[in-house]
Amino acid sequence: MKKLTLKLVSIHIKDSPQAVPLAAAALKAQLDSVDSINRKLDVSFHDYTIDNSADFIAEDICRHIPDMIGFSTYLWNKHLVMEICRIIKEKFPAVLLFAGGAEATALPLTLIASAPFDFIIKGEGEIVLTQVMKRLLNADQLDGIPGVFLKGAKLNPGKDQQPVMDLNSLPSPFLSGTMDPSRYSGLWWELSRGCPFKCGFCFESRGVAGVRQISSERIRRELELFEEKKVTQIFVLDPTFNCDIKRAKNILRMIRKTAPLIHYTFEIRTEFIDREIAGLFAALHCSLQVGLQSAHPEVLAHVNRTIDPVKYAKKIALLNQAGAIFGLDLIYGLPGDTPDGFQESLNYALSLQPNHLDIFPLAVIPGTALYDQAESFLLNCLKDAPYTLISSPGFSEEGMSQAEDLKNACEIFYNRGGAAGWMFMALETLAIDPADFLSDFAVYISSWKETLKLTREEITVLQSSFVEEQFTKNNKKKLFPVMDDIIKIHGALNRSLYAGPQVKAVSSSFTDEAVFSLSPGTISLSLKYDFDDLMTVGELTFEEFLDSYSPQKSYLVVYNCGGAVKTLTIDITLSRLLRSFTGSDSLRQICGRNKIETRKKIYEFLNYAVKEQIIQIR
Repeated sequence: MKKLTLKLVSIHIKDSPQAVPLAAAALKAQLDSVDSINRKLDVSFHDYTIDNSADFIAEDICRHIPDMIGFSTYLWNKHLVMEICRIIKEKFPAVLLFAGGAEATALPLTLIASAPFDFIIKGEGEIVLTQVMKRLLNADQLDGIPGVFLKGAKLNPGKDQQPVMDLNSLPSPFLSGTMDPSRYSGLWWELSRGCPFKCGFCFESRGVAGVRQISSERIRRELELFEEKKVTQIFVLDPTFNCDIKRAKNILRMIRKTAPLIHYTFEIRTEFIDREIAGLFAALHCSLQVGLQSAHPEVLAHVNRTIDPVKYAKKIALLNQAGAIFGLDLIYGLPGDTPDGFQESLNYALSLQPNHLDIFPLAVIPGTALYDQAESFLLNCLKDAPYTLISSPGFSEEGMSQAEDLKNACEIFYNRGGAAGWMFMALETLAIDPADFLSDFAVYISSWKETLKLTREEITVLQSSFVEEQFTKNNKKKLFPVMDDIIKIHGALNRSLYAGPQVKAVSSSFTDEAVFSLSPGTISLSLKYDFDDLMTVGELTFEEFLDSYSPQKSYLVVYNCGGAVKTLTIDITLSRLLRSFTGSDSLRQICGRNKIETRKKIYEFLNYAVKEQIIQIR
């Protein structure tokens, strides 16, 4: 008997390491695990991005016309999904179309009324989709299944399906072989579901109370598989990874023992940070995202959050002391917030010296408590995705626009520009607050086009020219050459880190006919001051540095060896040699042009440089 076909479709916001169809894979793993379904149904999952057109996606999905198509719907893809469904239903009316995901869960009746869906699934999908498929395969009606909405249905919370309380009863999409981890540049990894907090702006605030956990045994086996498949980065889905601090510490120890070379991203809360867990985070290749949202208790109270700025700073200090990599989140436009209050929060956040600071406009998302309270707070927001705030009693449209300019300035200068390691040197020298500094930068780049598309190298040049202007304006121009060297160094460190490790096999065997090129993360710098002397800035003020040291030209190589960014000081001959490695000329030709006759020193350096992945043989 010929099997029916079901295609599960994921449309990601962009092509990135986070563009992973974990939800679709989890659904397929569940359906495949049920014999009565598996014998009659062939399930597959398919990936696209919002850059793909509706016509393209519809045509691609229906190249081999399936019997059923399910879509994961989110605020970024809802309209695209609806258009795809209209195209498919017009051409192939017999194909059953359905949707799940965040948008389907928040507004099931709106979604089913807006596009030719045959049904909508609200909430967690594994069990309810299993029930749906059993009925469809037996030619039964779908009426009465909790969580399933048909045309003309009405909301009845009492008939919603219950979340899966025992996550270990669900098959792992990785261990079952449904999803091959080696096919993706990154992975989403689910260790638990649910959140113990009820933040008003967050979709996780609704649903089952508490946190449901996946067993340590399954986590260990998945880690072993990730290591075997040479996964390079993992994004942990848990909204508060460290809410069970004892369990979190055990998982971190397991990671360090089983798969320590993978880079992990965790979302955490400061309430559950102590010195030990800060050290465990710092011992891994990982980055942390920590919710702040606002520095004002009275603002956070409106969205069921609290903050003691002094205690919060002490917890963040534990991360800094341990050397953990972390970022903070800010939201502008929260109920009770104002442009001045947002700038104060920005100053507070940057005073904690995070490695990056992510800033978002308030989005009043359907399904959240804040969505239900929007009218009482007089929030004027977009009625459709992405549901962002237009204005509020505290934030005019102009204020929102100015906050967006600050957000973009922070993204370019601080985040993509890798300024965490040096911006406070400039701020202290100029005696200026971070928000005022970034406001000036926003004005500085206001005439530029597509600033968010600047390369990291271009941003370093832009940072240097802006800071020089600021130093000159504040009668600090004589200090700028030192600052310029520091900007160059940190810019190179930032670019090398994001270039990633050189992964091609290297060889130490070569002759004068060998052709070399710099590895992707290698940057060669000429500095006005000695590199080791420059490392004292911070302990010394710029004025103290100039009193202690004289200009002394030095040459530095910044490079990425296996994911670790390193530095190496070299002499002018080796610096010229490296700059000549463009992948076109042989070593003999380069040495001839640079009048290098003795090869022994050169060969010793090249052997080291190949081993350290500074250069590669073409």
